[in-house]
Amino acid sequence: MNLRRLAPAVALVVVATAASCTSDADVSGLPTSVQTAEPTTTVPIEGSLAPCDGDPGVGGAAPEGAAAGDLVAAKELHASSSGSDGFPTEALVWRILYVSTGVDEDDLQLVCGLAAAPADGPSDEGGTGRMLARAHGTIGLQQACLPSVQPETSFWGPMGAGIGAVGWGTGFRARKGEAADGALQTALDRGWVVSAADYQPNDTYIMGRIAAANVIDAARATTQLMDQHFGAASTPDTYDTIAWGHSQGGHAALWTGQLFDEYQQGAPSPRSATLTLAGIAAEAPATNLIAQPDRQPGVEFGDGLADWEMHKSIQLIGLPIPALELQIGPALFSYIFGSWTQFSALQAPAPDAALPAYPAEHAELDLDAVATAQGATTIAQVQPLCLNKADSSRIKGIVSPYRDAATNPMLVPELWNVPDDYRAGQFVHGGVDEACATTTEAGLEAWCAWIRWNLPGPLGEHPFPKVATRDGAPVPVLIAQGSDDEIIHCVPADGADPSDVPAPADCMNSALFETLRDEAYCPAGGDRGYLRLSLFRADGPGSPASHLSIPGQIAAVGSSRSASDLSFTGSPLDRFMTGAFDGRLEPGCSASVLNAA
Repeated sequence: MNLRRLAPAVALVVVATAASCTSDADVSGLPTSVQTAEPTTTVPIEGSLAPCDGDPGVGGAAPEGAAAGDLVAAKELHASSSGSDGFPTEALVWRILYVSTGVDEDDLQLVCGLAAAPADGPSDEGGTGRMLARAHGTIGLQQACLPSVQPETSFWGPMGAGIGAVGWGTGFRARKGEAADGALQTALDRGWVVSAADYQPNDTYIMGRIAAANVIDAARATTQLMDQHFGAASTPDTYDTIAWGHSQGGHAALWTGQLFDEYQQGAPSPRSATLTLAGIAAEAPATNLIAQPDRQPGVEFGDGLADWEMHKSIQLIGLPIPALELQIGPALFSYIFGSWTQFSALQAPAPDAALPAYPAEHAELDLDAVATAQGATTIAQVQPLCLNKADSSRIKGIVSPYRDAATNPMLVPELWNVPDDYRAGQFVHGGVDEACATTTEAGLEAWCAWIRWNLPGPLGEHPFPKVATRDGAPVPVLIAQGSDDEIIHCVPADGADPSDVPAPADCMNSALFETLRDEAYCPAGGDRGYLRLSLFRADGPGSPASHLSIPGQIAAVGSSRSASDLSFTGSPLDRFMTGAFDGRLEPGCSASVLNAA
């Protein structure tokens, strides 16, 4: 691999492991400090990653004369490959190497991804095709962790890691449909094209502008691939596009929508077909990173995502056994703080950049402003780990000391926010919300500025559009959320009716929905766009309503194990996508629990 940057691994979606880990985690070979200069340690990739390795390859120099969105190379993948269960039929799948942008529109980067199309080419109705631009959830930031390396899991594999067979749950609780009835196969059967970005590896976690660029450029490169393979005369000139993602990918999908036109204008791709935005489907998106009570009715300091997760223990197998719980906050913060520290140490955006990746006035972040010495070591140790079965156990072991947050402070006191009467294992909210609203310390304010910059929706503080529009009207948005999600927090208050939509103080995406509704989609003057928050309440194995189950639940007709229920056709997600493509979604805003009865 030709990787030029330090390679942290980042996780927001946590894969459960039943292995018991102690605080004596295996940290052999892991760094002890966050590196901000080359050369760097990378996770080796077994076998070939053609065309994304070699020279040029991911992290290498873009070809002379290249532009953002250009396809550099493509390699067709085949069903005969190992791990091909679920490989789409009557279809073609490629691994692609394409050009995207980094710190600004002139910083060209080579990124890897995947593309799929019907075997006889994309549908073309009056010169317009249909594209699903997929944004994946967190599986790590190193190239070795990303979908193009493991498409059998993260692309044509079953939900929620992939977009193949509809399903959720494990063991005797599992619901698993057939790949033939899944979202990927159904889309291809209908003549739609699917692109899937890896994201620029190593140090760009939850960075909205870069994620949007990577998703848009993967779609643009896919249109070039269609022209090359099927002939430009028989392929669409324009593709209506739906940005679709889960968790980290939900954040990316929202940013993709916001920047859809702005990015294509600021980083033109003359060799690509035109992309037009039809809709955004965001499944448990990472939102409301910090709460801003002065702008968000119904929330208080401590209700932001960072503060909810600061001292949260996630039960990995549904039992309150400390040895089998994960400290989600320290794991998540390791990925964010390490990634952003590294990225800020690279070249800064140009002073006149149209598409800067972060606030130029805070061009270099100081890890000491947010992390203790112990915390900085944890961040460095967690960074190189992919989110797989082996590494998830190591991550759990590395962050396990933070179950006693008083004895083991990871962050500076104003963020860590441990009260004097704290007991080990106690849940308390963090202090990020209040610290970011009140701090006068320059180092901490820089971190807070980056957080506010990367907020999706109207509360973000950056120079870009904060709402996705097409022809002056807000683009249709579907937000799917489980109301037993402790990662992108959405858990009803004790005693609340589970058939009610959780309040913004208890649900990150209720807060996002209300902000979008009041400021853009359905303001007091009337309905301007289509906005839906569709939730599932927890109801046994048929509806876990968890973070990992939501992609399958929103893409299923029903919740039983029957083949007819575990089908994408007719599901809430399908109805949204087809309605958005057909222009049949009437303006209006609603939030509801789909399985309320």
